[in-house]
Amino acid sequence: MKKKLHLLLCEDDEMDAGLVIRQLEKEDFDVEWERVDTADALTNALAQRQWDIVLSDFNIPGFGGVQALAIVKRSGSDIPFILVSGAIGEETAVEMMKKGASDYLMKGNLQRLGEAVKRELEEFRVRKAKEEAESIIRANEEKYRAVIDNSLYAIFLAPPAGYIQESNPAASAMFGYTREEFTRLNRYSLLDTTDEFFETRVVERDMKGRVKGEFIGIRKNGERFPCEIASVLFHDIEGKQVSCSMIADISARKNAERKLRHTLEEMQQLSQHLKDAREDERKFIAREIHDEVGQLATAIQLQLHLLKLKSQDISPASLEKIDRSMELSDMMITSIRRIATSIRPIALDERGLNDALKWQCAQMQEAHHINCTFEEDFDDSKLSPEAKTEFFRICQESMTNVMRHAQASQVNVSIREDQGKIHLIIKDNGKGFDTNQKTTHLGLIGLRERAHSLQGELKLTTGLGQGTLIEVLVPNRWK
Repeated sequence: MKKKLHLLLCEDDEMDAGLVIRQLEKEDFDVEWERVDTADALTNALAQRQWDIVLSDFNIPGFGGVQALAIVKRSGSDIPFILVSGAIGEETAVEMMKKGASDYLMKGNLQRLGEAVKRELEEFRVRKAKEEAESIIRANEEKYRAVIDNSLYAIFLAPPAGYIQESNPAASAMFGYTREEFTRLNRYSLLDTTDEFFETRVVERDMKGRVKGEFIGIRKNGERFPCEIASVLFHDIEGKQVSCSMIADISARKNAERKLRHTLEEMQQLSQHLKDAREDERKFIAREIHDEVGQLATAIQLQLHLLKLKSQDISPASLEKIDRSMELSDMMITSIRRIATSIRPIALDERGLNDALKWQCAQMQEAHHINCTFEEDFDDSKLSPEAKTEFFRICQESMTNVMRHAQASQVNVSIREDQGKIHLIIKDNGKGFDTNQKTTHLGLIGLRERAHSLQGELKLTTGLGQGTLIEVLVPNRWK
């Protein structure tokens, strides 16, 4: 298949032009051409379309190869320019080559015209491809340089264990060195290499080709600051290994984290204080009700009993009222004990956690007709009062949730010690719920907060129609 060739021919002789065209067609070129023989015609032809090559006679009346070459160069076109002349001296040809001509041939010897055209077209193609590649590289360099120079992060390029080759303005602002000063520094001189994790992270980067972690940076004035570094290894166009590091000063973030931790600790302390105050208040109220009000109710009942024994002449109606009053006082004593126990079970303080949980299960079964069992496999004798209270309240609040939402017929409670942790488990056979669905209930939040107050965790397993399993795991150091 013939190769398409767009040829601009500077020639005043039509016969010579025909010889050139026929020679190129012999060389398998499909030639689309235009002949010009004046400077204006050449200028217009170059402006109207793209040409693959210019072939020019050296001697044209009122015009010539020298002027033609100058017009082609002035047009900004880099297309090949070959002289095809009947008479040209070697010195003239060399001078034309110096001015930018690609080659020269004699009209009497056109056998190598096709080869010369093919060669110049290929060199032109290679040259244009190189220029385009270089243009793309320059554009990318400008783009990446703009990104690097305007980055808020300090950026360094360096061999994995060598001196810094490149840095950006953010690096100078962060560390206090100029770009020239950076080139005399090893990147590791900017970091605290005594950090216990430093060597580990360097090894990780060398093995995986990238690493990200927190380090301690060192400014020019010796000031130390927390920083986060993302480092990656790559090979440059020469095949040399280069490390690119992006560094962010995280001092503000660390300060914010410290303030947040401090605030959280204060909130936890306040929460614990409020819980302790509430438990103390409950204990006080429960004892006051049980001891003071309960004793008064018992005294009233005794007085009524004595009144009944000593009043021989009392009327049957009055006697009936005394009996009724004794029944009411008995009911009042029972209610007082129930209310006091619900506020804080006496068993929790006097007999321990196991008895309190057992009582809680019995109360649920009696009051709500839900079969509730307690499995005791734990020595609670050395458990701290704080832990006893939290475990009991977690169980109490879990059972309240079962009552209100679960529609369960069976609840199992157990407490045991395993692998250095205390496990409290509350399991029901209720309807369960979807944990992915947003809820406004604060019950689970309260349970988790109580578990966290003991440095423990709460695990929840549930699903629609699957019941609910709550497991609280607390370190046994509370014993």
